Amino acid sequence: MGNISFVILNYNTYEEAIVCAESILNTQTYPDIQIVIVDNGSKNDSTKRLEEYQEGKERVHLVVSKENLGFAKGNNLGIRYAREHFSPDFIVAANSDIIFEQPDYCEKLIKVYEENRYDILGGDVIDVSRTQHFNPVARERRYTLNYMRKQVLVSRAKAWMFRLIKLLHLKKAVTGHYGIATDENGTDVKDGSKNLTTREVEGKSVSADCRIEETLTGVLLHGCCLVFSKDFFREFDGFWEGTFLYAEEEILYYLAMKKGMTLLYSPEVWCMHKEAATTSSMYRDFCDGKIFYFSNITKSYRLFLSLMKEEENG
Repeated sequence: MGNISFVILNYNTYEEAIVCAESILNTQTYPDIQIVIVDNGSKNDSTKRLEEYQEGKERVHLVVSKENLGFAKGNNLGIRYAREHFSPDFIVAANSDIIFEQPDYCEKLIKVYEENRYDILGGDVIDVSRTQHFNPVARERRYTLNYMRKQVLVSRAKAWMFRLIKLLHLKKAVTGHYGIATDENGTDVKDGSKNLTTREVEGKSVSADCRIEETLTGVLLHGCCLVFSKDFFREFDGFWEGTFLYAEEEILYYLAMKKGMTLLYSPEVWCMHKEAATTSSMYRDFCDGKIFYFSNITKSYRLFLSLMKEEENG
């Protein structure tokens, strides 16, 4: 097989992006690797820091957007650059807070492809405690108009709930449930007492505290790290660009399944996800972070619902 391109999306977290890139350079022995870092309109000195990091590194490339394009467009900017310059057989789209520790990650994603041809691959993604596993998000997800209408209502209600909690100064009453404590700097952080990562099995949420050992197809994969084979690009150019932030992997799943594509989970490839570095860098307050998340995912779900209506009528 030929080139493998890694696309790392950065917004205000250049330290994380550099650690991610270094984890690739320091662990992967596969000879034909390129790393594309997208600085997605950062408001700090990320561009300068990443330019300094890139200097003298032939396999590291920096693409700079003057504005924050959001998750889908930002990733697609890097994907487009990789395809135009390197004609990769595989593109690994990774959040800046991903760390690649598996020495034969590249060889394994090729091996998995040769054994089980896939359009999109998701491996085992572990958290920093190495006890929680983000993939697969769901073994199967049936998206209907009624399901999406419910998702819009639920996410909007949760956004208003956290606004009310903040307004009424009730944060301390709920943070314990989420395992949140306030550090000496006044920043809300996870205290390690709660592991709330879940996966969906037969429509029910269960704790994601164990690794799925079997290879699965037709599954919903976490968007923090996805592998796209060149087969995927026969139908799509990347992520659907209608959203700004959140639900991108759900829309990707919906569209890819409609095209009969293969979405594969394989435990043979793995990486570590430090989780929500960008959001954490933006919000010191737990409630502000939740309001941001639910407000934005409500917008994304509304756009997703509109897309589904167009697909149904098209």
